[in-house]
Amino acid sequence: MSYRSLGVICLALFLGGCISVGPDYRRPALEAPAQWTESQEKAGAALALEEIAWWKAFGDPVLNGLIEQAAKTNLDLEQARARILQARADVTKSRAAFLPTVDGTGSVTRSQGGTSTITTGSTGASTTESLATAAGTIFQAGFDASWEIDVFGGTRRSVEAARAKLEASVEDLRATLLTLLGDVAKNYADLRANQAQLEITRRNVEAQQRTVEVTRERFRLGLITYLDVAQAEAQKASTESNLPTYEASIKQSIHRLGILLGKEPNALKTELAAIRPLPSTRGVMATGLPSDLLVRRPDLRQVERQLAATSADIGVATAELYPKFDLTATLGLQGDSLSKFSKASSGRYWSLVPGVTWNLFDGGKARATVKNKRAVYEEKLAKYHASFLTALEDVENALAAYYAEQTKRRILAESVRANQEAVTLSHERYRKGLTNFLDVLTAENSLYTAQSNLSKSEANLLTDLISLYKALGGGWNAADVRVAGSQVTPETKR
Repeated sequence: MSYRSLGVICLALFLGGCISVGPDYRRPALEAPAQWTESQEKAGAALALEEIAWWKAFGDPVLNGLIEQAAKTNLDLEQARARILQARADVTKSRAAFLPTVDGTGSVTRSQGGTSTITTGSTGASTTESLATAAGTIFQAGFDASWEIDVFGGTRRSVEAARAKLEASVEDLRATLLTLLGDVAKNYADLRANQAQLEITRRNVEAQQRTVEVTRERFRLGLITYLDVAQAEAQKASTESNLPTYEASIKQSIHRLGILLGKEPNALKTELAAIRPLPSTRGVMATGLPSDLLVRRPDLRQVERQLAATSADIGVATAELYPKFDLTATLGLQGDSLSKFSKASSGRYWSLVPGVTWNLFDGGKARATVKNKRAVYEEKLAKYHASFLTALEDVENALAAYYAEQTKRRILAESVRANQEAVTLSHERYRKGLTNFLDVLTAENSLYTAQSNLSKSEANLLTDLISLYKALGGGWNAADVRVAGSQVTPETKR
């Protein structure tokens, strides 16, 4: 090998550690409001809500157990874990390009002996000579190695893109977990809310049945007409007709929770059949700052990592515009028999060939690819901005709904209290003959409606709070210990 070739190799190796074409990625800065418009909290220090197990503040051990089990067995999480393993394999595959490719080679060549005739001389004075060729076998074995030197950083950018995609897949797992936390909590709230509605309806049916019995007795005594009896029975039947609806909704919530836990629909029927009150919403509220969403919400972190991967892809495409340097080496042994081939006396051969290739004309394909990657980057950048604005909207909407529902619940609580007094007074006046039965029916119906609306409001307040914590990106890091099967290493945790 000449000194010139050695110089080319050394220059390529030196350049390979210095140049990476394409943009160097930096996370785009996004402008966030100083505080939430709807929040009643004062702006203060950032809160690590992603590390807070907010569902435990509801004080419901059944809910805690469901969330813990779902984080271990949910099938959407299993799919997300598999995507992480795929992305990790892609990182390993991209890193392999830094290393040479080595192939083992071997051959056996058998030649047959014979005689050939050669005629030499000038015109009129020629000589014919016979030459014998020997028969024999040549054994060869060795290694071929090829190595593309990453002079312009195409391989490094490829590894950078693969790592960013791996980190995006980790954030996808966390976003899936965050959605799971919200779905389990919401369906559990729906379950308890429908159970509460079922109990309210049953109590009103029982109360209205007592009213039916009173009217029948008064009719028997000739104090009223049968119209009062018919009206009482009609109201009881109307209220009772709501029972199947709530029973069906309870079953549907149990079915959904079973699926979220990776089980068959009725797997939790026995566990959740017992009626329990709605989890408490007192003292759970915390929001943090709007700017925290960029760090806290996994979906935003995922989009940002996808943006980083797209930036690296620009570098990969740009590297195709530059020459490629490679080394090809061959090393082996050869002999005319297996016995000689295995000894040190066997022949050795080797070669080392530096090379360079440069695509001088491809009709603009490589440059068009770079333009395409830049356009994809601009698309992902716009998506990142849009996702952040949507996240801000999610939180503001959840806050608005939560505070409005708080006010509504206070009003409905007063309505229930007033309607209870109205029912008591109407029954007393009816028994004394001071009012007609229609007043009793109206009072009972108003009480049932107020009680039902109050129960729905309490359930809505709980689901609004769950939606708020989901919008804030809370809780996924507190549950990371329960998804250890994803094998998220420190290098992939940002």
